[in-house]
Amino acid sequence: MTMPNLTQRLSERNRQTLEAMHAAEADAERRLAQIEKLGPAALNRLAQVAQGDSGQSHHCRRLLLAVYNGPEWPLELTRLRVIDRDLQDAALVVIEWATYSGRELHEYLDDGDRLMQRFWLLETHKEKD
Repeated sequence: MTMPNLTQRLSERNRQTLEAMHAAEADAERRLAQIEKLGPAALNRLAQVAQGDSGQSHHCRRLLLAVYNGPEWPLELTRLRVIDRDLQDAALVVIEWATYSGRELHEYLDDGDRLMQRFWLLETHKEKD
């Protein structure tokens, strides 16, 4: 193998790697744009259900609290299995959105901090029952 052939092959590999990186970055940007578009409706859906008094409400509160304060409210993945399919979809969107968002998600809700504190109290009370 001559030096020009080696240089040419390395150059081609570098080009291919760069193209793959650009494509992956473009895909990630498209996904983030989609999540940012779907996120507010998904968050509002979970918050709406969480304000109820059903088992679904309880699990939605816990999912939202995990996003709000993970160290205090660890995400229990089995909660995703027990909620309805539309709520599962909303929860997965919210979890992904929380991962990439530059803001805390409760800031997107009307009086979101107060709402999360209410959920916190409801769930703390449930644990004492």
